[in-house]
Amino acid sequence: MSSTRRRKHIAVAVGLAGTLALAACSSSGSDDTTASSTTSPTPATHVVTDLDGTRVTLPTTINRIAEQFPAHTVSDIMLGVGDKLVAIPQNVSTIPFLQTVQPSITKVPQLFHNGGMVNIEQLLAQKPDVVSLISGGATAKPLQDAKIPAVDMFFSKLDQLPQSITVGGDTFGGPAVAKAKAYNTYFTKVSSDLTAKLASTTTKPSVLFVEAFTGNDIVVQGGASLIDQWITKAGGTDAAKDIKGNRVKVNMEQVLQWNPDYLIVATPGGDQGLKADTGASVVDALSKIAGWNDLKAVKDGKVYIDPRGLYPWAQYTPEQAVHLQWVAKVLNPSLFADVDLRKVTSSFYKTYFGHEPTADELTQILQTTSADGIATPANAVR
Repeated sequence: MSSTRRRKHIAVAVGLAGTLALAACSSSGSDDTTASSTTSPTPATHVVTDLDGTRVTLPTTINRIAEQFPAHTVSDIMLGVGDKLVAIPQNVSTIPFLQTVQPSITKVPQLFHNGGMVNIEQLLAQKPDVVSLISGGATAKPLQDAKIPAVDMFFSKLDQLPQSITVGGDTFGGPAVAKAKAYNTYFTKVSSDLTAKLASTTTKPSVLFVEAFTGNDIVVQGGASLIDQWITKAGGTDAAKDIKGNRVKVNMEQVLQWNPDYLIVATPGGDQGLKADTGASVVDALSKIAGWNDLKAVKDGKVYIDPRGLYPWAQYTPEQAVHLQWVAKVLNPSLFADVDLRKVTSSFYKTYFGHEPTADELTQILQTTSADGIATPANAVR
């Protein structure tokens, strides 16, 4: 064979070998791509660190939720898991607007009573994937003993509200995570705007918040409470700041000693296990007590009725984002003249709960038909 023919055969052999090598590489690359694009199976569990600092292992998919923390029922609904509730506290479902936004709530068993007490057998029958706790420690132990995952979502400080919402989003997963982030952005803006506007104020009027009136007992909150914090945040001074404890019962003699510049009275419903009623019903009962008419706030026409939406606004609910604006306008009307409470309220529920209140529902929430959205004994619904 000539050297020319030998060179041609070698060239063909080299070319063929190269082609086979490229094909092999291509085939190998295809296998690698397929392998890398294969997704790992979703873990069966995930870990959440709750408000108590406890790391809790939960199912990745949460389908059944038991709610021990009354006000947190509102957070559940805001985070889009209201239809997954299988147990709730006493009388939470009596609130009319909550029924409107989450109609299924009326069919959920009211298993938690007296600060979170529950019959474990009844709770187990509901097969919850998780329980949202009103506190950790002793409250959680019966649930832990029953092998029910429990997450503490209770917050004692106003600035912990976003953390509670974040833990809720992380617990429930899916769309709840993004909903939590959106709400927290809004709450943070409201908080910073209030701080900026109130920076120039020099007077801080004294405010007494009447949480409930049962029999002859006027119920107030102590200085370490959430109530004290939102009064301060909105530009006031808590008249009951030196009282220790939560939900302290006092008499009219004590209220006269405080003699606050402003009185804000809660609209009952859900909180403390109370059935829903009008705020005016509480004011009417208080007005029959000897000494009521001697109070400075009463004489000056500075008695107001706190709103109640899905829950009483003064409590541990994401509705604090609108409540702070309401209180700030009550205490500093000229400074917050640009805040249209009816529009702010309507926009809030439309944006974060997917429900735009009707005119009648706004009246129900704000407890008045008044254009400014601020209820007084004179203009309140009865």
